[in-house]
Amino acid sequence: MRTTLIILLSFVVFHTGFSQDIMYSWDFPVKPGSERWRSLKSHQGMVNICQIPDEVVPKLTTKELVRICLDYPLLFTLTAFNNMQEGFEQNRKEFNGMQELFLRKDAGSVLIKLYSEIHPEEVVTRKSDLEKGNFKFRIFYLEIILSQNDQLSTLSKKEQIYLLNECLIKIKEKNSASYSSFLTQTTYLIMARILFLNQFKPFIEKYSLNQSKYNWFINCIMLPGKDLFVDIETTTKEYLSQTNIL
Repeated sequence: MRTTLIILLSFVVFHTGFSQDIMYSWDFPVKPGSERWRSLKSHQGMVNICQIPDEVVPKLTTKELVRICLDYPLLFTLTAFNNMQEGFEQNRKEFNGMQELFLRKDAGSVLIKLYSEIHPEEVVTRKSDLEKGNFKFRIFYLEIILSQNDQLSTLSKKEQIYLLNECLIKIKEKNSASYSSFLTQTTYLIMARILFLNQFKPFIEKYSLNQSKYNWFINCIMLPGKDLFVDIETTTKEYLSQTNIL
């Protein structure tokens, strides 16, 4: 219940997370919490008012587009479906900004750069529960976007390895700042999907022994037990050690 409340409250105000270092050339004309937003009577009405004008979309840099997608007022609805992968697919289907992002050839490199610049442990510098929740969930949503298979498959091997190292750093910082398993799972999701895409033998062996649990997590983003997290982290370190990058 607390998690759900923070998700909802985080979208009542304009985001104050790690995305305030650029000026938008476009922003959502109606924000949650405004009188106009409250007057909308249906989900579809909210979806319609959030679309980026067709003439604006191609003018946005990929960096701007990433930030706009993270500010999408209905992004939180991905938690309202049978599973979060299904919810994200619905977000992508409904929001033209997300569709455009996944068409950009440089999206992967832009997402990785932003990801490398964030530090989960900085949540302790946020003053209120709302600010802390908003900061944590922006990382969570960024990881959801970055974890999509059609995004990961566009990365070079070097970029995948770099991203895996970043994930290990993020896990360490999240643990030190006492992030919940719910907010940590997306970091492990990125690692698991990269290992699966590369068909890393030790990972596939563990996957074969517990297929249903791995499938629920990798394909549906359904929170597994912590034992799976331990396996994913251990196997990620093994993979990196074999590449001589760790």
